[in-house]
Amino acid sequence: MTGREDRVQTRLAGIPVSGVSIAGHETWFHFPTLGLTFDLGRTPTELVPVSHVFLTHAHLDHAAGLAYWCSQRRLARLPGGTAWTDPSTVETWRAILTLHARLEGVEYDAAVEPLAPGESVSLRKDLDVTAFRVSHRVPTLGFVASERRHRLVPSWRGRSAADIREATARGEAVSESWTSPLVAFCGDTSAEIFPTAPGEVFRAKVLLLECSFLEDEHKDRANGWGHLHLSEIAERADLFQNEVLVLTHLTLRTGPAEIRRLLSERLPAGLAARTIPFLP
Repeated sequence: MTGREDRVQTRLAGIPVSGVSIAGHETWFHFPTLGLTFDLGRTPTELVPVSHVFLTHAHLDHAAGLAYWCSQRRLARLPGGTAWTDPSTVETWRAILTLHARLEGVEYDAAVEPLAPGESVSLRKDLDVTAFRVSHRVPTLGFVASERRHRLVPSWRGRSAADIREATARGEAVSESWTSPLVAFCGDTSAEIFPTAPGEVFRAKVLLLECSFLEDEHKDRANGWGHLHLSEIAERADLFQNEVLVLTHLTLRTGPAEIRRLLSERLPAGLAARTIPFLP
């Protein structure tokens, strides 16, 4: 692979990530410290050991590798593995995987499970992933990975450790759990996401937001295919409280240098300083 198809490996707000994201070609994002991947693309070898997959939708540039992921996990003797996706697509995906398994003469251990908007999956005691609805041409989800922490309730802050231990032993509730959004991924989306997405999306440390088109003459193309145009992001600059905004799913019609120039020129300075195009 060369040029735009090269795998990107970087850190976003201190969080390691690798992936590829090109409109119409391939999209996947692997967050190794979170133990998950958003979308699978064609399933590079790097994603085979990842047991938690969150599929935004069924377009093949995002999900073509699902059967290969199942097959390669079996070949590597990796047990289980779950791909969560929109409930309305689960039975079709299961049927597709059944056909692939029949063609291979094997049984897959990995599973496809539904995750409805508003529902969450707990990947470990300190990490949850929540789905939300996204507007695209087919049923589509976005996901927010949030860190779960515990803290003392206000009435117990400042009390001694001995008092807290005694209260805990008596069964009193001295702590409360709270979540902090780390990474939000919107998949493919139209501008309808801005009024409908949960607030955590725009407060997450890292927001992966598709921006398929940037040139003025491409706005109609973006809207017609249920994608975002750079102008629609610029118009809502005040919405983004994220530490890092990552623009993904960028078109091959615009070269990397021109993409960076347009971001610098079209986005307000405060947002441009926090915005990164997902490019090699």
